[in-house]
Amino acid sequence: MRHLPIRYHRPVSLLILYWVTFILFPFQGEAQSPYELSLAKELPLLSVGAAGTTASILLRDRNEPLTAEDLGKLNASDIFAIDQAATGFYGENARIASDITLTTSYFLPLAILGFQDGRKDAGTIGVMLAETVLLNEAITGITKALVKRPRPFTYNQDVPENIRTASASNFSFFSGHTSYTAALSFFTAKVISDLSDDATTKVLVWTGAALLPAATGYFRYKAGMHFPTDVITGYLVGASVGYLIPQLHKTKPEEKGNQNLQSQFVLSPPMVRLVFVF
Repeated sequence: MRHLPIRYHRPVSLLILYWVTFILFPFQGEAQSPYELSLAKELPLLSVGAAGTTASILLRDRNEPLTAEDLGKLNASDIFAIDQAATGFYGENARIASDITLTTSYFLPLAILGFQDGRKDAGTIGVMLAETVLLNEAITGITKALVKRPRPFTYNQDVPENIRTASASNFSFFSGHTSYTAALSFFTAKVISDLSDDATTKVLVWTGAALLPAATGYFRYKAGMHFPTDVITGYLVGASVGYLIPQLHKTKPEEKGNQNLQSQFVLSPPMVRLVFVF
């Protein structure tokens, strides 16, 4: 039985991590939450995200890598001028650095649990985090599988042919490392900003949210894994998903005083845990 490449384990591993830490862990208490869940939002978001993630995995698994004939047809002059310099790069150290910054972003949302209101509202935040992972994977993975853009190093004849024709050598557009790092960084910054009134905290989290995916994109560029346009697109997509999911769930100011009344119509954290367990 053939096993899926490790990159396909990313959304599943993240969902398990966030499921355990946010949804199943028995945080207790009542918080004046800035967010609310409802079936009208969660059902389509989770359904589209899950279906899109499944499609992403299936489409990418069926991808046919570049052949030697395909490599012979590549011409750097055919790509955007802004992207042409990337064809001269290929570096293992830069690739490893990008893996480190990506992995670091996986654990950023756990910082939310350092805030009391974050712990009290962990179930709601956990569902939003799951939606962020699923939607980002769906958009990123499906786009990669449909566009099939050769990576910059495939243009570099100094790179061994077996590497240039390896699996996923035509998944350049757009950068998944950058989109994931941006999505999780911006999600974390957005939620902490909504939970905290401290100006210094907000400056720090937003500065980090902006810089970490930028560093990831730079390392992917230097590694010859992505063109600048791949990195820029990945940054914008991930940042948008990470910011908009919490924003979509924010309660309106006039609704905050009525949350107790509304709770009978929305998904509370205990209900969320029950739904996710079964």
